Amino acid sequence: MKNTITQKIEIPKSKEEAATVILKQLENLFEVAEPEDLIRIQQSLLPKVVSLEERELAQKIAGKDYVEPNPSRLLELQLGNLERYVKRRRELLADSITSTKVAELLGCENRSTVRDRRLAKRILGIKDKGVYKYPLWQFDPEGDDGVIDGFPEVLAALDVSDFAKLNWLCKSHLAFEGKTPVEILKQGEIEAVIIEARAVGVAQ
Repeated sequence: MKNTITQKIEIPKSKEEAATVILKQLENLFEVAEPEDLIRIQQSLLPKVVSLEERELAQKIAGKDYVEPNPSRLLELQLGNLERYVKRRRELLADSITSTKVAELLGCENRSTVRDRRLAKRILGIKDKGVYKYPLWQFDPEGDDGVIDGFPEVLAALDVSDFAKLNWLCKSHLAFEGKTPVEILKQGEIEAVIIEARAVGVAQ
């Protein structure tokens, strides 16, 4: 396949079944994740170097409750995070449409117009298996340019990856009393969402 590489690893036969499941999860991750998301995951997988002084301090604070870090347990947690990432991504893109459908929906002449609007942060598209997909909830026939009022301004305020934008927009927040930013936007509270969106960029 074009623009791909093949990496080979050796797996002990006694661990073949578990390794096959893990490798399948990784394959799914590489297929759907954006490069910047993979970089963040890579950084999270790097082993944390704990100095002797830090370890001794932790032992003093924890006393009898101190437990040495378990590498296998850390790996288990990290793999769990990868699985949740892939699952969350699939959930968020479940109700989405392609550039062609977006062009039809918005009355655009061709898909390049959709691409231009995506690059200009007027609509949100996520690359998935080589094709950009656009969540349906962002479109509103009564809104400016066919999207929820204020949505482009929120996209411009979010200084994170496209997937992180999607995740933030569809996640409930305490600042909105448990509602999602999308729900608040649809209520017309544009400025409140923009303020929170700017804070996300600062937090990164």
